[in-house]
Amino acid sequence: MAMTTTPKSTTTSPGAYVTKPPPPPPGYVVHDKAAAYDSYNGRHGGAAATATSSASAARHDYDDRHQQAAAGARALDGLLLLLRAAASVMSFVAVALVASCRHGDWMEFARYPEYRCLLGASVLACVYSAAQALRGFRRMRAAGYGQGSGGGLADFAGDQVVAYLLITASAAALPITLRMRSAVLNVFTDAMTAAISLGFIAFAALALSAMLSGFTLSTAAAQPY
Repeated sequence: MAMTTTPKSTTTSPGAYVTKPPPPPPGYVVHDKAAAYDSYNGRHGGAAATATSSASAARHDYDDRHQQAAAGARALDGLLLLLRAAASVMSFVAVALVASCRHGDWMEFARYPEYRCLLGASVLACVYSAAQALRGFRRMRAAGYGQGSGGGLADFAGDQVVAYLLITASAAALPITLRMRSAVLNVFTDAMTAAISLGFIAFAALALSAMLSGFTLSTAAAQPY
């Protein structure tokens, strides 16, 4: 008697149990090319954004420093112009006062070498200061106000020389004027006293101008090329 075997069905019933694959072992990294590419793009974009932000911040900082330096240069140029104009005006009034003292006899300024020296120093200071003020004003307009128009070594030396001549002449004329005023007070002694006072004020203006010119010169020399 022949026996027939019925093959087992290969289909699984709907309610059959299916085993799940085991979880990956610890430390195993699943390589996902798309995720890795996205992560690289994110890091690269963040680095580029950071670099752009740093460059923009550095540019803004440079612009701020440049604007501050320009503002300082404008203020310094304006102060130099004001000081030289003031020295010119003071010296001009001193020249007028000394030159007007021609009242004859002992009230003649030409009789005294101290007053002649004061007149000469005042004339020189008036001409020099007026020329420097006009020259500085023209340079400021031509170069764009505040663009290094403070002057150079010639201005620094000229301010010192003229200021020295003024203080020397004023100091030489002061003792004789004090002796005259101790004996008599009149228009001659009053005019000479005023001229000497103006000479000291003009000296102070030019001395401060020389200091500022020296500062400008040293700052320009210290700047990198």
